[in-house]
Amino acid sequence: MTSILVLHIDDEPDFLDVASEILAQQSDQLKIITAASAAEGLDKLATRSVDCIISDYRMPEKDGIELLKAVRAEYPDLPFILFTGEGSEAVASDAIAAGATDYLRKGHGTERYALLANRIENAVEQYRTNQRAAELERVRALVSNIDQALIRASSLSEIKTRVCETISDSEPYRFAWIGERDPETDRIEPQAWAGVEDAYLDTIVVTADNSPTGQGPAGTAVRKRRIATSQNIQADPAFEVWREEALDRGYRSTAAVPLEYNDTLYGLLCVYSSRSFAFAEDEQALLSELGNSISHAMHSLKIRDELRAERTFIDQALDSLADIFYVIDSAGTVQRCNEQFATLAGYADEKISDLDALSLFPEEEREGVSEAIEEALTTGQSTIEAEFRTAAGKRVPHEFTADRLTDQDGDLIGLVGTGRDISERTRRERELQDQKEQLEQFAATVSHDLRNPLTVIQGRLALLQAEQSNEHLAVIETATDRMERIVEDLLWLAREQQEIGSLEPVSIDTAAEAAWKLVSDPADEAELYCDCGADTQPLVKADTDQFRHLLENLFRNTIDHAGRDVTVVVGGIFADATGFYIEDDGPGIPAEDREKVFEAGYSTSESGTGLGLNIVKRVADAHGWDICATESSMGGTRFEITGLELVE
Repeated sequence: MTSILVLHIDDEPDFLDVASEILAQQSDQLKIITAASAAEGLDKLATRSVDCIISDYRMPEKDGIELLKAVRAEYPDLPFILFTGEGSEAVASDAIAAGATDYLRKGHGTERYALLANRIENAVEQYRTNQRAAELERVRALVSNIDQALIRASSLSEIKTRVCETISDSEPYRFAWIGERDPETDRIEPQAWAGVEDAYLDTIVVTADNSPTGQGPAGTAVRKRRIATSQNIQADPAFEVWREEALDRGYRSTAAVPLEYNDTLYGLLCVYSSRSFAFAEDEQALLSELGNSISHAMHSLKIRDELRAERTFIDQALDSLADIFYVIDSAGTVQRCNEQFATLAGYADEKISDLDALSLFPEEEREGVSEAIEEALTTGQSTIEAEFRTAAGKRVPHEFTADRLTDQDGDLIGLVGTGRDISERTRRERELQDQKEQLEQFAATVSHDLRNPLTVIQGRLALLQAEQSNEHLAVIETATDRMERIVEDLLWLAREQQEIGSLEPVSIDTAAEAAWKLVSDPADEAELYCDCGADTQPLVKADTDQFRHLLENLFRNTIDHAGRDVTVVVGGIFADATGFYIEDDGPGIPAEDREKVFEAGYSTSESGTGLGLNIVKRVADAHGWDICATESSMGGTRFEITGLELVE
C-alpha cells in the first residue's frame, strides 16, 4: 500500500504530538498531520486530500459526532475513526449511526496505537478499493456512453463535440477538448471543447515541439504517441506555463490521449479533473482504450466520407459524359447507369434499376443485342451498333461496347459498357459514300469522255509527225503528255486514294529500276544509280502497285524539275529508321518550300501537274511511313522515306 495521510484532530496538543509520533512508529506508511479543533480540522481538510481522519469525541465548540456529520456531508466515504477516552456505548452507537468507520477507546501503552494503526490501514485499504472500483465503473460507464455517441455520430465534428460533452458531464472531470496538430506551426489547435472552460483555450498556447509550451501532457502525447498526464498541476514544473489559468478554473490534474489509428494521428483528447492524482493506471488504461475507440470511429468516418466523395465524383463524372454508361447483370438487367442513359430511356432513377436492357431496343434489334451480351459474357468483350429507343419513341443509332465485369474474387457480376451516339458518324458515312459514288462516276467520265478523245488526239498527232516536222506539233505533244499525266493522277486520286492492299516483300532496287524505265526516255541523258548498301538486296513490306506509283511520281518529279540530263541515286537507310532515299544533282528545293512541295496543286514546273508529290505523300501516309525533302549530297534534292518494315 502507498503512503497514508492521516488527519488527527484533538483539542490536547501534547496528546497530539505523542500520538502522532507513536502512530508513525507503528507503520512507515502513516503520515500524520494534526489539528487542535474541529474547525481547524475542517479547514485543513478543505485544502489537503487526506486518506483518513482520527478525531477525539469531546472537544470544545464541536464534538466528534458533530465533526463526523460535517465531514460526511462533503466526504461520504472517507475513513473516519473516533478515537476517544469516552467509552460509553451511547457514544459508540451515535458514532456508528453518524457514519463512523470505526470506534476505538484511548488507552495506555503502544498496543493501543498498534491496533489503531492496523485499523487505519484496513479502513484506508477498503476505502481505496471501493473508491477505485467506483472510479473504474464510472470510467467504464463513461466509455460506454461515448461508444454509443460514436455509433450515432454522422460526422467528424459531431464525434469531437459529443466526446467532449460526455466527458465534461462526468465527475470529477470539469473540461475536455480535442485538437489537431498544425504541421506548419506545430501548434495543437482546438477543434471542439465542452465543460468549465471560460475561454481557457483562448488564453493558452499548446505545441508539440520541444519548447516550454510543448512539454506538457498534450505535447508529450503527440510526440510519443502515448497517454501523458499531469497528476498535480499545482506542483508539476512541466505545467508551469498554463498553471495559473488551469487552477483558476478548478483544474487539478489532466491527461492527454493521442487519437491514433494505423499510425495516423487523427487528433488529441485532453481531459481535466477537479482532483489531483485523478488518473491512476487503471483509469489511464481505460482512457487509452477510449482513445482507440474514438480514433477508430474517426478513421471509419473519414474512410466513409472519402468513399462518399469518390462515389459522388464518379457519379458526376459519369453524368457529365455525353455517352451512355451502364452496368447490367448476367441476365441483362440494368443495375446502374448514368444520367444520359436514364434521360434517353425516359425513366426515373428509382425505376431504371432492374429494367430489362433488351426492352430499350426495337424488336428487330433485340436478337443482335442479346447475342452481343452473350459474346461479352463469354469472351470478355463485344461491340455492336444498334438503335436505342428513346422515351420519345425516337430511334437513335449507337455503338455499344461491353466488357465482362467481375468481383475481387474473379466471379462474374455482369457487364459494364458505354453507348455512343453515332448519328453524326452515320450521316457522315452516308455523305462519304455519296462522295465516293460521285468520285467513281467522275473517274468513269474522265476515263471515257476525256481519255478516249485524248487518245484520238495523240494518234492523229503521231500521223502528222510522221509526215512532217513542225515546232507546233512538239508543243502539242508536250501538252498532250501533260494532259495524260493529269488524267492518270486524277484517276488515282478518285479511285485508289489511300487504300492499301496486301503487303508483300518488295526489293527497293528492283522496284526503282522498273519505275525508272516507265518514266525516263531512252533518248535523254538522265541516269539512275541504285545502291542500297547490301550484297543481298533487303526486302521491305509494301503494296506493290502503290509503291511503284510512289517511285514513278518521285522520278517524274525529279526529271521535270532537274532536267533530262539529271543523275539520280537510290540508296538504303538502315540507321535509326529503316527506309530509302532518292536524291539528284539538280537545282534543289529552297528550305522554306520543302514542306509545301507535298501540298496538292503546288508546282514550280510548267509541265508539272501539282499532284505528283501529293500522291507520294498519300501513299507514304497510307503505309504509315514518313517522308521529307532535304538537300542531297550532290547539292540537289533528297527525298527520305522512313518507317518501312524489313522482311526478315
